Amino acid sequence: MATRYRLGGALGVAVSVLFLHAADAAIDGADAVGVWLFDDGAGDTTVDLSGLGNDGTLVNATWTDDGAFGKALAFNGTDACVETGQKLLDNLSDFTITAWVKPIDMAGSRIGLVGQNDSPEFGFIDAGTINLWTPNGAASIPYGHDQDQWHFVAAVASPDKTAVYVDTDEVVAGGAANRGASNFTVNIGGCGVWDATGNWFAGLIDDVSIWHVALEPEDLEVLMSQGLGGALGLLPVDAKGKVATTWAGIKDRR
Repeated sequence: MATRYRLGGALGVAVSVLFLHAADAAIDGADAVGVWLFDDGAGDTTVDLSGLGNDGTLVNATWTDDGAFGKALAFNGTDACVETGQKLLDNLSDFTITAWVKPIDMAGSRIGLVGQNDSPEFGFIDAGTINLWTPNGAASIPYGHDQDQWHFVAAVASPDKTAVYVDTDEVVAGGAANRGASNFTVNIGGCGVWDATGNWFAGLIDDVSIWHVALEPEDLEVLMSQGLGGALGLLPVDAKGKVATTWAGIKDRR
């Protein structure tokens, strides 16, 4: 059974108060296998800054300056995605997926964010619920926000837990030693995340990452507050970014 938490606060039946100390987090960028800031701003390729060369190819996605941190990509909900062409999530015991999302016209079900059909699949299982699915464990969390707002989402898998996050809210279910494999490659925003094709997201996506490690809640806080670029030393931390209002509200809930 899943247990829901609010990091640094209380939510739901089973309550856990977790005090996060971002300064104590130790994020090793070498554990990342895909880091897409979506700050390229032009062209049909988005560079993977993990150093592993897993660049993404834009399929009808368009650049926008309205990012959570810097620029972002806009997805039209009908035929837009980013294709990596890489199988980055096969036969793992531990992984993490993170992204900032700004839904604009959310409707329907099986709306893809990041994944490789069959395992793992991460996105909106319906318009109001974020879900991580693998053949050996799944977890869901209510999205709980109006559209046209930026929010941080993450999925974490380990032998001990399957967890999903919206900002600082967390739902935890049981873990598994192996999360299975897929014949498909990683896509972002559609082109097949829950299924072999489709699963189109409508809105903006920014700051996407995939890790071969189960990041801790304090690590996720660093990524959320500083952005991937700031947290990994790729860009200066911009305290006046577009997520400042959201982050201030999150801290006020503690």
